[in-house]
Amino acid sequence: MPENYPNEKNRQQIDPTKKVIVCFGDSNTHGNVSYNWVNDLSSQLIDYQIFNAGINSDLTYTLLRRIDDVIACKPDFITILIGTNDVNSTMHLKIEKRYQQLGRIDKIISPNFEDFKKNYIEIINQLKQKTKAKIAIMSLPVMGEDLSHEANLRADKYSDFIKQLATDKQVSYLPVREKQKEFLLKNPKPLKHRFEETYKLLNFSVISHYLLGKTWDEITTKHGFQLTPDNLHQNSIAGGMIRDLIIPTAQTELD
Repeated sequence: MPENYPNEKNRQQIDPTKKVIVCFGDSNTHGNVSYNWVNDLSSQLIDYQIFNAGINSDLTYTLLRRIDDVIACKPDFITILIGTNDVNSTMHLKIEKRYQQLGRIDKIISPNFEDFKKNYIEIINQLKQKTKAKIAIMSLPVMGEDLSHEANLRADKYSDFIKQLATDKQVSYLPVREKQKEFLLKNPKPLKHRFEETYKLLNFSVISHYLLGKTWDEITTKHGFQLTPDNLHQNSIAGGMIRDLIIPTAQTELD
């Protein structure tokens, strides 16, 4: 759990003179196996109080379980980046089982696109009903750098829904996926690793970062990628794209 997760202890430290921003999502928000762009927000948006409500391996199902932590902050602005694990869990039965073993989904649940849509709509409905926050939702980061791979085609479909949801619910839409795809299309590079190697790459990335002191960018280069060390997570370029979309939106919504 991030140090600045909006748990009861941290909520007691809320400064009533500052507006509150909560970043809600999975490991790409949590930032301990991925570049921590939430820390960048904290250092650049010093007049705001920022909470990191990202948890590794979360899906839309799990965000609904802990949405009360976000609501209890009485936030002024909420960012949501969720769906990578919803997509990933549909790629293979073994991956689905992994999320079940982690306790992220019940053993009777088999994630699918219809559940994703229903869950995301419920997340937005609850936040709009129970807070006064402005909300910004993001399309999914690339899932590996082979944009023709089935994982990315599914992520395109899920992101199309997110974009439409933003229109339907009148919340801000941040085109993370579009920015990352544009970067890759402008900078084509032969790939050394396939999406199917993700968990091997992820394990290597964690060991390289925490035991060998390598940065996510150095690991990205070693694996022959440009935006991700392991197909699922962000390096500083990709994380910077997320940060740079959020900052002006937050400032516009809150000023």
